[in-house]
Amino acid sequence: MFNLSFHGSHNSTISISHEDKILECVEIERLISKKNAALFYYENPDNCVDIIKKVSSYFEKKYKSYEYENLIINSVDTDKVNLKDIFNFNKLIHMPHHEAHANNVLYQSPYSKALIVSFDGGSDQKFFNIFIGDKCEGLTHLYSGKRDYAISYMTPAHFIKDIKKENDIYVGNLVYSGKLMGYVGYGKEREDLAEKLIEFYLNNTYDNIIHAVNRFVGIFDEYGIKNWDSKFSEQDGKDIASSNQWVFEKLFLSEVNKFLSEYSDLPLLITGGCGLNIINNTKLLKKREVFVSPNPSDVGLSVGMLCGIIKPKNIVDTTYIGSPLWDEEELPTYLSGRTYEKLNVEKVAQDIVNGNVIGIVRGRSEHGPRALGNRSIICDATNPKMKDYLNKEIKNRETFRPFSPVIRYEDIQKYFEFDREVRWMTFSPNVREDKKELLASVTHVDGTARVQTVTKNQNKFLYELLTEIDNITGNGVLLNTSFNIAGKPILNSLKEVFWMYDHKNLNGLVINGCYVYK
Repeated sequence: MFNLSFHGSHNSTISISHEDKILECVEIERLISKKNAALFYYENPDNCVDIIKKVSSYFEKKYKSYEYENLIINSVDTDKVNLKDIFNFNKLIHMPHHEAHANNVLYQSPYSKALIVSFDGGSDQKFFNIFIGDKCEGLTHLYSGKRDYAISYMTPAHFIKDIKKENDIYVGNLVYSGKLMGYVGYGKEREDLAEKLIEFYLNNTYDNIIHAVNRFVGIFDEYGIKNWDSKFSEQDGKDIASSNQWVFEKLFLSEVNKFLSEYSDLPLLITGGCGLNIINNTKLLKKREVFVSPNPSDVGLSVGMLCGIIKPKNIVDTTYIGSPLWDEEELPTYLSGRTYEKLNVEKVAQDIVNGNVIGIVRGRSEHGPRALGNRSIICDATNPKMKDYLNKEIKNRETFRPFSPVIRYEDIQKYFEFDREVRWMTFSPNVREDKKELLASVTHVDGTARVQTVTKNQNKFLYELLTEIDNITGNGVLLNTSFNIAGKPILNSLKEVFWMYDHKNLNGLVINGCYVYK
């Protein structure tokens, strides 16, 4: 029995399952090379039906999925697309937005029952919902909140000098929050700014980004924010980032504390786009057991929709359920005239130790916003020059933005004040004091790092590479960042891979079983 799920707004995805196993998730942004791509409601492309048909044909060819028992949808404009013309299905089901988020995190977690908080920028179930999730009995809705934390959190970024301004606020809405988190550590919390931010948050109770930004301009007029083109002074910009994070956490706790107390025996699962706020996640972890999936944002909705219908018996692992390279059969053509050899971990490790920056494209892509070793750019985390070099020469990002370390799971306490597995960069523990200088390129200004741990079972190549680095240097730590450039999604075609290799100062490429180098 095949089932198909389809989320159509920004971060569009289409996922397929067979019996109780999720087979694959196609992220539309990686198919059309447009970050946070939508098929409906957000810049609906003229060829959206052709894109959907392409995914349908891809699944049919790969899995022989000619008929689906259920087609589960959310944010699909059925006035613009006749689903029966594309998919052969028996039953059409609409699953509400936050229920899909809740199912996503519940079935990827190791818990049979949990307290679930799902919050983001708005949907058919508004902004903020709390559930009890039970893998046997399903979801029980406990609470709906009225505040929009996502739009509120991202808005200050539009007025900060050091953050690249997006002319389209709907683009900014989807990228500002991640940048702002990286800026939080540079300022300090200020009561005057916090008071105004609280006023701003409390008034964001309906889904209109333009109205929200206009309210922000009015509230912060005395700080020089006269219009959409205004900027805070350098210090105010840093301090409002820090104060904004503090307000986000304070108001969040004001909504959930009652439930945290009432269900103190249950683990807490965080999902929705705000589940990507790793600063908040890490602070919550100090109080109770917390779990966040690798795809808590809208990119994970289609997986959540499937989980809610098929109710998998085993823990769902979506780490690498993305798609293989779309054009991998063309690899011989791309290799022609280049220097390459059969993949040798020892050679790759030595090249990294010698200061080289390597792109990795192996197997299927990660599902979610973090590159976790299959679509990554990696280099020596102990090289103090790497952060500035990558931001300027390769990634074209703001200079303040941090990078993540990846280590073997058994090394976590050697480098970090932490004692648990962190497979998906969902928490940011403190770097040990005696390791901060060593790991300068991956230690953020606040002394933390968004670390990824890896086991041999999870990613054999990456684990063996870390082991070899450790054998050579005594420090098995790599800097790991997504294989893309600013403004583009994580890549998934050889065309993009080799463009990056030729134009962005990469020294080598690991492509499945080959190692290409200059």
